[in-house]
Amino acid sequence: MLDILFQDDHYIAINKPSGLMVHPSEITGRDSEFAIFQLRDQIGQHVYPCHRLDRATSGVLIFALSSEASAKFQQLNNEKGEVEKLYLSLVRGHLCEEKLCEKDIKNRYDKVYKSAKTFIQPLARVELDIPVGNYQTARYTLVKSRPFTGKTHQIRLHLRGENHPIIGDRRYGDHRHNNMFLEKFELDRLWLHALSYTFIHPFSGKQISIKAELPEDFKKILQKIGINYE
Repeated sequence: MLDILFQDDHYIAINKPSGLMVHPSEITGRDSEFAIFQLRDQIGQHVYPCHRLDRATSGVLIFALSSEASAKFQQLNNEKGEVEKLYLSLVRGHLCEEKLCEKDIKNRYDKVYKSAKTFIQPLARVELDIPVGNYQTARYTLVKSRPFTGKTHQIRLHLRGENHPIIGDRRYGDHRHNNMFLEKFELDRLWLHALSYTFIHPFSGKQISIKAELPEDFKKILQKIGINYE
């Protein structure tokens, strides 16, 4: 059963587990599990994805309960403050200062660079007495990110561009640190979680804030490396 975080007459939100795809595509095909079908079967009606989450990312995922509600949600403007999305990630190295990243990005699907904007903020840092590569210790930072645009893999690419790739990111990350986490802690996933989604409700005009608790594996890895997060 999917964990339902919010539901009204127009929208429903779940805490998507890492590894679950949102919907089928030409790349994924249909021979897998998808959140859109699981939620449809769970509540007994069709649902419409309001936004994207990478397969490996956990956290808040919102669906509309009608095509009209979906269309209205798509009209919300992130940069005008009608939407605020917050993410937590565990990254390589010590990010020392908060920063607004505005570097254009290009993922594997895009043919051209696209403008993107993400605010990143360090929450906690740790240094482990574990050698990785040419270094005798390993440094990590728990980072909160707020994307102001919605480009594919935006947070992952902006953090990599700052030389702080997300741990467990097999496409844009550092395989040496990814492998160390797997071997040392026996935990393997992209350490990126959609923590909260706040938006102006298109029908009521009220501000809705939906939060997704960190999954147990994320809590466990933070505990193992000595980062306290409440």
